[in-house]
Amino acid sequence: MANILETFAPLIALVLAFAITYLSIPAIIRLSLVKRLYDLPDDRKKHAARISPLGGMAIFGGMIISFVFSTAHLANPALNSVLVALFILFITGVKDDLYPLVPYKKVLGQLLAVGIVVLQGNVRLESFYGLYGINELPYVVSVGLSLIFFLGIINSFNFIDGINGLSSGIGIIVSCTYALWFSFFQEDLFLILALAITGSQLAFLPYNLIKAKIFMGDSGSMILGFLTAILTIYFLQVNERAEQVVLLKIDAMVFSFSVLIIPLMDTLRVVFLRVFILHKSPFAADRNHIHHTLLDIGLSHAQASLLLMAINIVFIVSCYFLNDYLRAKFLFIGLSLTAIALSQLPFIIKETEETWDL
Repeated sequence: MANILETFAPLIALVLAFAITYLSIPAIIRLSLVKRLYDLPDDRKKHAARISPLGGMAIFGGMIISFVFSTAHLANPALNSVLVALFILFITGVKDDLYPLVPYKKVLGQLLAVGIVVLQGNVRLESFYGLYGINELPYVVSVGLSLIFFLGIINSFNFIDGINGLSSGIGIIVSCTYALWFSFFQEDLFLILALAITGSQLAFLPYNLIKAKIFMGDSGSMILGFLTAILTIYFLQVNERAEQVVLLKIDAMVFSFSVLIIPLMDTLRVVFLRVFILHKSPFAADRNHIHHTLLDIGLSHAQASLLLMAINIVFIVSCYFLNDYLRAKFLFIGLSLTAIALSQLPFIIKETEETWDL
């Protein structure tokens, strides 16, 4: 029996995460209605009232239970730190979903969780693998960049969780992509983690994409961003030490960039605009995100999310195949410029429509 469980552990993780998340969401929705725990509309949120913001509870439960159950036969020295960090982020997120925290308190919770993983678990960006001539990083630089990387990815998923289905849809694409690589590298622990994430997001998506009945909230988006950062760092490390290298070490960095292209480019654009143009806090809420502009030019929530998901897939596939024809540094520049150009298109269309209306 034990051997069977070990053999089918990845499949069990996927199915169990899906089942737990899918079956627990209706109960969470009912609880939110009874206890009047709603996410009410405001100037940025145009949804109908009485929608639960506690989808992260179902996502967290499905993912963590299936992962722990399916990895009982595996070990990793950083695992305890990762689990502790997940609980800290979950508690911080639930608190913010129920009683919104001021930005600096939320960042402190994120920093505590990330610090545990980076400093105690030693989960770090240790090298740039030759990208632009940068290889192994000094410890202090590695720690600093790792903290920034984790915080950036966590908040990027928090930022794109502004329309139905987008954050979970991108999460599915990211986790499925890394699951394929971990399967090839026979890295069962991270394969199971990626599939547990996939299962929980697949179960959440039907309740959120069309006529949303529940939102994942900060408790869901921060956990998703944190786990995405974990998968990315381990993908780079696994690819480096693999006997059969599919991507050159330097190209793995660029490939990871393509995997994260949607949340990264939207976050960089919005933060730059808020800080340097509008002279506001990077956490000041507004409707300058790409997904908000897609809604403003007439797309529905589902159409905007599916369009951005499709673009993400195109970037991943293009990066993989162009890897054989372009040097990594030129491919990175090409991907960045293409992403910047595409990100501006909705805003150009919106301005053109407003000009014609005048």
